[in-house]
Amino acid sequence: MERSFFVVANPASGRQKTQKILREVHQYFSDINCPFRIFETTPSTRGTQLVRENLGENYTDMLIVGGDGTINEAVNGLVHDIPVSIIPAGSGNDFVKMISIGSSLKEQLLTATHGTVQRIDMGLCNDRKFVNGIGIGFDGQIVADMTQRHVPLLSGQAKYYYHVLHILSSYRERMFEMEVDNRYVQKELILLTIAKGTTFGGGFRLTPHASLSDGKLAVCEIGKLSPARRYLNLLKIQKGTHDLLREVILYHATQLTVRENPLLEGHIDGEYMGKPPFSIRILPSSLQIRSRAIFS
Repeated sequence: MERSFFVVANPASGRQKTQKILREVHQYFSDINCPFRIFETTPSTRGTQLVRENLGENYTDMLIVGGDGTINEAVNGLVHDIPVSIIPAGSGNDFVKMISIGSSLKEQLLTATHGTVQRIDMGLCNDRKFVNGIGIGFDGQIVADMTQRHVPLLSGQAKYYYHVLHILSSYRERMFEMEVDNRYVQKELILLTIAKGTTFGGGFRLTPHASLSDGKLAVCEIGKLSPARRYLNLLKIQKGTHDLLREVILYHATQLTVRENPLLEGHIDGEYMGKPPFSIRILPSSLQIRSRAIFS
């Protein structure tokens, strides 16, 4: 069967970088005589709607050009089980840190046309799928603040780090009421991360024990930390060695429910998703991904 690519891109992701990538995508597929069509998201037509309404059975592959939010939107629009390739063009690009797609655009395009197809897990939060993870509490508050407050002259990771430092000392732990694999838990936490990927915010390895294909959700809980200890241990979180702290617990689960709490904010794959309740579970082997190598 002849390959045919559905290319979905977010022109606002990476600003002018995305348009340059799309020109090279157009040239590449034209040169190899491979059928393709490029669809760009707009503020009124997001990726989920765009994919759902336009990706028909005539397409054999989907190529996503954008950041983690664009990947999330696109996979939530998928109704056909076809392989997905990614060209990162966001600010953090956290999900692709889990897969080998090549460091250059040329390598990433070759991965899209010649890469190995593997199945990976996704998660489901309420009715929305995720590929990288969910953050509730501190990192959810950061995304909420970024959505609501404009910071002149800052964008991408610089904007994210600004908001981290802005609330790092003042953010107070919140009460979480949860069911974890049908076991009731109540505790005060700064943050709760439920993930398939390892990295968030462009460089914080909150769930270093995560795997894309183990049929489990990786969970990170961070409890009460004094403001001074938060600043002193930021590097541990970036390196993924924060489990050495007594306030941190890393574990796996297959389903987790966070009960209603108006003081909590959440994000899904880096996009604001509001306040709980959240019902989260694993979707084993539910997405096909192209990469250059076998991964776990």
